[in-house]
Formats: sequence, C-alpha cells, structure tokens
Amino acid sequence: MQHIITAYLEGGGRGVITVAEARRLGCGPPVVRAMERSRLILRVARGVYVSAKEFNPPRDHPAAADVYALQRHRHLLRLDALLRSYGDKVAASHQSAVLAWGLPTQHASLERVHLIHVPTGRTARRFDAFTIHTCEVEDVVVTHQGRRVVTAALAVIGQAISVGVMPGVAAVDAALVKKLVTRPELSDMLQRLQRTPRLSLARTAVSLADGLAESPGETRLRLLLMKLGIMFLAQHWVCTDSGNYFRVDFYLPELGVVLEYDGTVKYGDGSSRPAWNTSGPDQDRGRSRAGRSQDAVSAGRQALVAEKAREDELRLTGFGVGRITAADLTGPRVEAVIKNARRQAQPRALRRPAAAPAWAESR
Repeated sequence: MQHIITAYLEGGGRGVITVAEARRLGCGPPVVRAMERSRLILRVARGVYVSAKEFNPPRDHPAAADVYALQRHRHLLRLDALLRSYGDKVAASHQSAVLAWGLPTQHASLERVHLIHVPTGRTARRFDAFTIHTCEVEDVVVTHQGRRVVTAALAVIGQAISVGVMPGVAAVDAALVKKLVTRPELSDMLQRLQRTPRLSLARTAVSLADGLAESPGETRLRLLLMKLGIMFLAQHWVCTDSGNYFRVDFYLPELGVVLEYDGTVKYGDGSSRPAWNTSGPDQDRGRSRAGRSQDAVSAGRQALVAEKAREDELRLTGFGVGRITAADLTGPRVEAVIKNARRQAQPRALRRPAAAPAWAESR
C-alpha cells in the first residue's frame, strides 16, 4: 500500500498528502503511520504530511544550492501542505506570502509558516511550527500560482511588521520593481491597517523604498548611504567622454564617485533570494549540472569582460569607481570603498549632469 502513497506524492500530490487523501486512495491510518515511522513522510500538522524525499532533496537539486534555497523550498512545501489541509479557511500571509509572491525575506525568518483566517474575526492560534493570524481587513485574499495568499501589498507590509524595517524595505522595493504593487495600493493598505500594532515599522519601510533598486543588496546599500549621510543619486545615467551612456547603481555627485553593487540576483529575475545569500534558483532543471556550470562560467567571463570595459571607460572620464559586495554591506566597509574610489576621482566628475539617452527614455 505504501507504493500507492509514494506514487501520489510524486504525482498529483506534489509532495503533500493528507490522511483524508490517503483514505481515498484506499490507504488507512496504519499505512500512513508506518510510512512516518520509516521516515518516508514527515508530519507537518495533524493529518497532513510531506514527502521526506521532497523535503530533503538530493545535492544536485536546485533547492539544495545553499542554505537559503533549501529553507525557502521547505517553507513553501510546508505552506502547501497547510493550505491543502485547511482549504479555503486560510491563506498565506506575512513571510509565507512574501515567498509565495517571489519576494525576498530573511532566511532566519523561515522556520515558521504564517497564515491568516478567512473570513476575518477568528481568534489567532499559534502552533509548534505555524501561526494562523487574525486579519482586520476584508477582500485581501487572492490566488497566485495556485496558492491562496494575501495581496502583495499586505504581504510586504506584514513582513515589515513581523521582521523589521530592512527586510520590509527590500520586499517593498522588489514588489514595486516587479509591478506587483503600486504606491497608492500601499498607502491604501496602510490606511486600512491603521489600528495594527507596530504599523510604524511598515510605514517607515514604505517611505524608504524607492522602487529603483534592482536587488536586495542595492536596497541595503542605499539605506547604508542614507544612514552615513552621503548624498547620492540611484540608478543614475552618466555620459562618458566617448559619448557612451551608462546607468550606474549610485552616483555620489559631491565626491565624483560611482558605486556599483556586485550581486548576481535581481528583483526582476524571479528569485526571492536576499542579498545576504548567494546565487538565484536554477531555472533550467532539465540539463546536466556540468552543462549548466559551463554556461555559467562562459556567461560569467563575458560579464566580467564587459564590466571591466565599462569601469575603465568611467575611470577615463574621471569617475572614481567602487564595487560593493554582500560582504561589504556594513558602514565601515562602505566608507572604506568610497574613500578609495574618491582618491581616483577627478574634479570633472564632480556634480556631473547627465540625462537618460533618448533610446532609454523611449522604452
């Protein structure tokens, strides 16, 4: 009988099975308990299980790429199990909804799955590994990629409330870049949630987001520059002496410095991996790891050559250029990179005006 459940998990069950589904397959509770004792399935909550094979993917699986990828994979699997178990009585919220929308969060916040009661007015309940929250507002549940989730606006606001301003800003930036929310929608949601505790964290996160940062790392770097009191222009077009236009991550006009964030993950690439983790998820699962690695090496070399040529041209025009990595995202390190780049800067790079080229404005 166990093979029936295994086939279901690998097929239509998508790694999840409930006791009720097992009964419909002709497998009673003793079969389920035996599989749990054998560690073939893992209990998520009362009456709902996930495949151990899916929960612990092999090393060559994209979800095993790093700690964050594995935590994200497991969180979404547990989320799907709970949504299956509770049906239309709940929807994903907070960090769980942020992940479901493909937005960034902190890996340290992924141990607990978050849901909301549907409809409103129910009492919040906290279990060992998940929480079902109350919800003050109506009409905030939608279906996204087969999951019942709160709207992206409520998800990012919930993230700021529960995790803090920095992750909140990253989530709002990502949602704006990916056009999942608009500023009026965020303002409206904040107004609807005006009696919610800790809402000031979300208001701050929304006010600090600019929708220009292209990655979580750029978001964090922008906030660090603001904290350091350094004037900057984000996603700024500069024109070199050769007549070429480059859009740089940050231009510091009073210093003649260009700062570039050196990260592989962009908000618009479908990845929710934050800047304090490494590369994004593998989108080409059908090919061998060797083939993917060769392509990655080739693409990396081409990108490196292009970046080197771009930096050389910026320096020839008089700009000081500094590169920031995820490891540099601290005040002292950013100040050190800026100080070094400032030594390279020429007076003609100070307060240098530039407008976007016509071909960029027409896009």
